Formats: sequence, C-alpha cells, structure tokens
Amino acid sequence: MSAGQEKDYPLRPDLLPLAQSQVLAKWLAGPRSRALRRASIGLRWSVLEAGCGDGVVTAELQRRARGTVTCLDRDVATLRRTPGNIPRVAGDCCELPFMPASFDLIFFQNTLLWVSPLDAAVREAMRVLESGGALVAIEPDYGGMMEHPDMGLQELWLAGLSRAGADPIVGRKLAGVCEAVGLEVWIELVHLPQPAERQAVQLLDDVPLTSAQRDTARAAAQRLEHTQGTWSVFIHVPYFLIVATKR
Repeated sequence: MSAGQEKDYPLRPDLLPLAQSQVLAKWLAGPRSRALRRASIGLRWSVLEAGCGDGVVTAELQRRARGTVTCLDRDVATLRRTPGNIPRVAGDCCELPFMPASFDLIFFQNTLLWVSPLDAAVREAMRVLESGGALVAIEPDYGGMMEHPDMGLQELWLAGLSRAGADPIVGRKLAGVCEAVGLEVWIELVHLPQPAERQAVQLLDDVPLTSAQRDTARAAAQRLEHTQGTWSVFIHVPYFLIVATKR
C-alpha cells in the first residue's frame, strides 16, 4: 500500500479478515446452535447482534429468529458490509443507543473479549433486554488453551491479545459478571474436538506480536502444514457458552 493510501475501513485488531471470520464462525457452529436453541431463538421477535463485524452469522440469526435482527457495530464502514436488508446501528456495547427493554435476545460472539469495562457492557445488555429476554455469549479463554506438543502458542495468544487491548481470559469471568447484575446464568464449556488446522495459527496474523513471537507462529504454521488432518498435534482453545436470562 503506497504512502497516504487509505484502507476501505479503519485498522481494527478485533476484526479478522472476512475469510478467517468465516472459518471461526464455522468452527463454532455447533456450540452456537446449542446456545441459541437454549435461548429459544425461534420465539424471539427482537434480536440484537452486538459487535456484528462483517456479519458472518447475521443470516443464521435472521433465519432462526421469529422477528427482526438488528446489527450493531462501532464502525459505520463495517456495518455497510453486513449482508441483508436489516437495521444497522453504529454504537458502543458499553453505551447501547437503545431504549430499555428494546430486545428479547442479545447475541455476542468473540465480541466481549474486546469490550472494556466488561461489566458496563453486561449492565447495558441487562438494561435493553425485556423481562424474560436472554443474553447469549460465545467467548474464548486463552488461559485454558491446550497444545501438544508445546509450540508456545498459548503465550503468543495471551501476549498478543493483551497488547491489542483484549482480555484473553474473558470467558471465565463472564458468568460471574452476568450473575452480579441479576441475570440467571447457564454455562457450558465448549469442546471442539478436531485435529489441529493451519488456520488456527493463521488467526495470529492480525494480532500484534514481536518479531520473535512472529517467528514462533510461522514455525508452528509450518509444522501444521505437514501434520494437518492428523492427531499428532493437538490445539484446543476453550470457549464458554453463556445464556443469561433476565427474570
């Protein structure tokens, strides 16, 4: 890119390239379906997708909800890329631009790890939920990451995400924060049993790393190039499913 040339949207460490976002959404499809079923999405009339990004799960939410899905993101340019003819609102998860009791389901996926303070976002979700509404969140916890053999990836994720302004252990905190504001919490620790894929390491491409850390990531990617599809390398990042209901 030449000097002075602008990207078509601001550089955002919380927004993966579209292809990688689609891969991650595919990996989470099963757990997401379970959480949405538990939250009775088929009966929901007003759904907010908070931190929608490029909208890789928007069509799924539209298909499954009974009523309207509204997309919220902090960046207007990102919202323009969200597919479908749906309401789009630019706003911050910590200061939602909606009246109280505006929605009966609020959905977060890989969003709350980028939100600070977390309790402010959860309080705002509580405020705009109707009685009987549900907060559904699918968030990671890199502090519980497992890998075998050890390639140093957990350290890269923890350091890189923290440097980018994220909370890499948000998953373990979320249930307690929801409970503290008065939500009734159901929690599941997600298992995604599949052989390690090179794409899992490629997700580090847009995380700020030092030169030495970048070399470690490249070495891991090269190793997976030769072992992909086998169980000789195991990588697992735990995800937390949260369905928190407002009574």
